[in-house]
Amino acid sequence: MRRILLAMAVMLAASGSAFAQDAVVIEVPQPARDYVIAHPIDPVVIKGDVAVGAAVSEDVKLVPIPDSPDYGYIHVDKQPVIVTMKDRKVVYMSK
Repeated sequence: MRRILLAMAVMLAASGSAFAQDAVVIEVPQPARDYVIAHPIDPVVIKGDVAVGAAVSEDVKLVPIPDSPDYGYIHVDKQPVIVTMKDRKVVYMSK
């Protein structure tokens, strides 16, 4: 019985680490976040929901962030959204 419980505990612990590896968190530099909040631009309309991890379509023009060339931004519904320039994935949304 003790071995079964130990085996189950090991399996649960291993599955928890597998789930943790699925989510990749990108920490956007604070100066980039500050810049985007301080420099609002005209909003864009995007069909569907905008969420962290979602890709922004190629027809949406991203505004580059000075001193953070890996990131660009847009405003959706008065909310700043930071996107990676490489794969156009949303990595930050202001609250």
